[in-house]
Amino acid sequence: MKHSLFLVLFALLCSCSEDPVARPNGLMRIGLPAQLEYADLPFEAPFDVKINAEAKAIEKEVLSDANTQEFWMDLAYPSILSTVQFTYKPVTENLEELVRDAQQLAYKHTVKASGMREQFFAYPEERVYGLYYEFSGASATTTQFYATDSSRHFVRGVLYHYSTPNADSLAPVTQFMREEILKMIGTLQWNESEESRD
Repeated sequence: MKHSLFLVLFALLCSCSEDPVARPNGLMRIGLPAQLEYADLPFEAPFDVKINAEAKAIEKEVLSDANTQEFWMDLAYPSILSTVQFTYKPVTENLEELVRDAQQLAYKHTVKASGMREQFFAYPEERVYGLYYEFSGASATTTQFYATDSSRHFVRGVLYHYSTPNADSLAPVTQFMREEILKMIGTLQWNESEESRD
């Protein structure tokens, strides 16, 4: 018994001889999708955008009246738990109301956000005009936009991260998704017959 007590004390003294070393906090490794391959939407829609080959486009059921010609779609990025939700509505003498609603929905996020940046965009050759919003801080969404041709088409996109809104941890994902959304905006085209064009 005396020998075992002596061995335990000896082991404790030997194990405490090195200086302690501080270890850095570990962070989760985020594997972002590649930005090499882009494709068209895999189904018919009132608009087309180039989407990342690793993203999954999901056409959603429209819950309102079927005669409204609305179109809803999610563009999911499963590896980074992010989704861009698209809502398309045709313009029928209601452009002002659609723009006002989109702006109000964007400004609702300023309650939690520590900042917001707006940027106008215009692609006259494709008849695409709109506003792009970036939020900073603990907002539920970090990026939103709406686009229209001012006469027939209106689409709104909202980015959601399905994780705790920690701006520092989500920074690489947020930056990646902002680049993806800007690419979508830059490649947005309206799908319509040639006869219906102005």
